[in-house]
Amino acid sequence: MQEAGIKIEYTPITHIQIMDVTKLSLKELAKRVQAMTQFGRPTMLNWAEGIAFLSIPMHFESDDLVKKYLEGEIVLQNIIYAPMPDYKTTIKVQTYDVYVLNQTPSKILRAIAKWLSKRAKNDDI
Repeated sequence: MQEAGIKIEYTPITHIQIMDVTKLSLKELAKRVQAMTQFGRPTMLNWAEGIAFLSIPMHFESDDLVKKYLEGEIVLQNIIYAPMPDYKTTIKVQTYDVYVLNQTPSKILRAIAKWLSKRAKNDDI
């Protein structure tokens, strides 16, 4: 599609590489996110397919990672997750609210959640 000399091209992600996965209780996951936020890294949990999770991407410190991304590949350094069958907007940790975003509309995050859900059920971690 082109308009006024501008070409717009949709190039979807086709491959997700995950380097490390950690399954936690929902309470422990929320505590970790709360601690990250307190130490200056504002963080929210993602939710889809009955899984709450936080993904930590690899930083683009090499030309190879940039090339992979441009070719449709995401490399995630780590994912921490916990089963959370029902969506809720916040999880209470002492007096602090950890915010949870419903990512069901995101094709990529929904695919990650489905993959995590299968692993959680099979207790592979």
